[in-house]
Amino acid sequence: MKLALTVEAGAVNVQALNMGRISVDIDGIELTDLINVVCDNGYSLRVVDEPGKRVVEDTLPPVARFNGIQCSTAHVTEADNSLLYTLSHQHEDHGDSEWICYTGSGYLNYFDAWQYPVLQLKKRGLSKVCRRLVVTLMCRYHIRIIHLDALDEQLSGFSTFEW
Repeated sequence: MKLALTVEAGAVNVQALNMGRISVDIDGIELTDLINVVCDNGYSLRVVDEPGKRVVEDTLPPVARFNGIQCSTAHVTEADNSLLYTLSHQHEDHGDSEWICYTGSGYLNYFDAWQYPVLQLKKRGLSKVCRRLVVTLMCRYHIRIIHLDALDEQLSGFSTFEW
């Protein structure tokens, strides 16, 4: 954001926050003038009651966001990898390619497609090790997506396979 503003102030304190946000503490100017300039440029300015308090604005509803984890395909067996490849290439109506997608070097698994996704993985023949990985990640991190990729990092505390 580029904002042109001429200010006569006693003191200006700027603190960098994450995601490109800043916190500005200005003494000696009219706050309404600053808010009007920011709003005229199509941005929003939030005023906090106490110094040091950070305000994070998120306009997306929680259901619009996907929580996910990326990890290595080394956490699944070679048989699981072959089965995921087969499942991701089913091109029929309501096939498994709707929730298990091949990405070129791994698989993007969307678990909200089923009420009991781990049971669906079991029905399709995925190993207990693979299902345990999915259950642990879903419960521990409340995720909806797992991206298993050959180029991603291995997670500590999980089984790995050399294939």
